[in-house]
Amino acid sequence: MPTTNATILIPDISGFTEFMTTTELHHSAQAINMLIDAMIKAVGDEYEVAEIEGDAVLLVRKGAPPSRKEIMNTCLNIFNAFHYQRKWMQQHMVCTCGACQAITHLTLKFVVHHGPVAEITVGRFVKQSGPEMIIAHRLLKNNIDNNEYLLITEKLFGEEDNVPDQDELEWASSSHDYASIGTINYRFALLSKARENVPEPPGLQNDYPVDDTGYLELSIPAGFRDAYMVVMNIPGRVEWAPRLLKVEQDIPAVFIGSVHYCTFEDYQAIVSPLRMTMSDEAIFYAESCRIPEMDLSLVYEFAFNKVDEQSCGVVCRFLNNGPAPVPEAIYEQLLRNLEELGERLTAYCKKMEGASFNPAFKQE
Repeated sequence: MPTTNATILIPDISGFTEFMTTTELHHSAQAINMLIDAMIKAVGDEYEVAEIEGDAVLLVRKGAPPSRKEIMNTCLNIFNAFHYQRKWMQQHMVCTCGACQAITHLTLKFVVHHGPVAEITVGRFVKQSGPEMIIAHRLLKNNIDNNEYLLITEKLFGEEDNVPDQDELEWASSSHDYASIGTINYRFALLSKARENVPEPPGLQNDYPVDDTGYLELSIPAGFRDAYMVVMNIPGRVEWAPRLLKVEQDIPAVFIGSVHYCTFEDYQAIVSPLRMTMSDEAIFYAESCRIPEMDLSLVYEFAFNKVDEQSCGVVCRFLNNGPAPVPEAIYEQLLRNLEELGERLTAYCKKMEGASFNPAFKQE
């Protein structure tokens, strides 16, 4: 089997496994896809993406090993892209499920190794294999008491001569014994300071005028988080919202700023989440709603307040966000529509009482 020397680089995401319930699996997969996409874009053409391995990416660079400075630059570029995307997702998050809230705590580590790698071709697929590939993957399990670090095997780390004493990272030495492989020596550097230096995304531009418009009050037979998840899941509204036929969207997720084209029987509305705040017993959510054919620009507000584990109070209203007053006839129709929406939401949650709220996820 022919082999070629290659640098093996594995960025590995940690922090999602404990949230992999059936309900939240789809959300965690969406988040991982967005994060991995950001990481791959940061790599550019420097490495070949050999495989996506769950929460990790297998990157391969054939030929002579890169310098330590090149390795650090590549890994820090990936690290910054990952955490910038993570911060953006955290900032734009409107979902309260465990997987989505876990985005705050996600971490990234790197393993880098160099050696001969064999390529196995099966049909149109090419897979890298060999002892050095096994070593790189085994090193993901090691003695480092931290979740964010750059690990370089001693063999690769020591290949450079005349490296400056002062390095951007602080390196330590360690080793680990692996069954059937033996002792692998490596150097590692923690990335805590690098995480602190990741820039913040621009602030959200989600202000809107607020007035004294009254709220519609509802008593919902569901926990406040469950009731919120039903409303927040814009694509899932086709199951209960009056006269809503279909929802099309620009990305397969609901975030602040995501755009959702809602086709009703007699008009189309363009809906986009504006903000979400959450506490232990309450959630506030607002979304914009534009109806071009009526020349309307509205904001809908929903506040969910815990009563007990099986019930909550919900208040909702719409606000005019356009330059001109809403005509009285249209205002009265919007009010009737909101009342009907409240009735359908209450009935839907009652139907789901005692059951899993999985249907709120299935059309995302």
